[in-house]
Parts: sequence; C-alpha cells; structure tokens
Amino acid sequence: MYKEPHLQKKSDECKELYYEWWYWKYEMNDMQKSKIARQQWCQCCDDFGEMISEEVKTNPRYIGHKLP
Repeated sequence: MYKEPHLQKKSDECKELYYEWWYWKYEMNDMQKSKIARQQWCQCCDDFGEMISEEVKTNPRYIGHKLP
C-alpha cells in the first residue's frame, strides 16, 4: 500500500499488534494480556502517525500537494 518501504514495514507491524490484541481480548478473554497488547498497538500507531507526518513534510513527492 505504501511506496516507502519503511512505512509499509511499520504498517505491517501495527497490523500484527492489532491482531494480537484481538486474540487476547476476544478469543482468549485475557484482559491483562489484552491490556498490554492494546498499549503496544496504540504506541505503534502513534509512532506510525509520526512517521507519516515526517514523510509528508520531508519527501519531495509530497511537497506542493494539497492535503485534506
């Protein structure tokens, strides 16, 4: 989905953490492990958002594009 390999890698990492959280929360009903998994997933998403923001600011591909 992403042309930049580092963004795709981070996106995939966040996806895996989401599935891990889902597993603990809804399949195993382990609230303690799901809480930890949720924190890891949220941190990954926050980091990913910062990476995207930085990419948009510094990558010449996006300079001059109007973003919504």
